[in-house]
Amino acid sequence: MDVSKELVWDCLLYDFKMGLSVAASSSPICQAFGDSTTNERMERNWFQKFRSGDLSICDKARTGRPQVLDDEALRAAIQEDSN
Repeated sequence: MDVSKELVWDCLLYDFKMGLSVAASSSPICQAFGDSTTNERMERNWFQKFRSGDLSICDKARTGRPQVLDDEALRAAIQEDSN
């Protein structure tokens, strides 16, 4: 079953708020959504984030080359190509 990472993060936040440990959280999530849904390392990272007071489940921006798309340049290229 394909499950969104946001759903897994919601489950982890719920388990954290319920006072479960990382190990206790992992088993039910894997039983419900499949063994490859989560791993202990990911869960530890999320629980550490929650412990620090950040309860946001949004994925943070990462370093690296930013993706830039110029809508006007794209429209011009499409228009030029269609002619």
